[in-house]
Amino acid sequence: MRIQTEEKVTIKAVYDTDLNSLLEKLGMMEDMKNGKIKCSFCDCMLSVDNFGGIFNEKGHLKPFCKKTECYLEVLKRKNAFK
Repeated sequence: MRIQTEEKVTIKAVYDTDLNSLLEKLGMMEDMKNGKIKCSFCDCMLSVDNFGGIFNEKGHLKPFCKKTECYLEVLKRKNAFK
């Protein structure tokens, strides 16, 4: 029998309506519009439509897409730093 434990995960969120201004403040909006930003994990081109989030790893912002695999990679890396 396998026992599962539950861990709390804090997720910081941004409303869809605020995403453009967040990307603008981070200096990423223009590059995203021009197809210059890739997912840090699967290397696909990011757009506002497939943008999943931004992960801070050792002081470097790493954008990622909405794919489940990429989100799971973020969780794995976050847990590695605990």
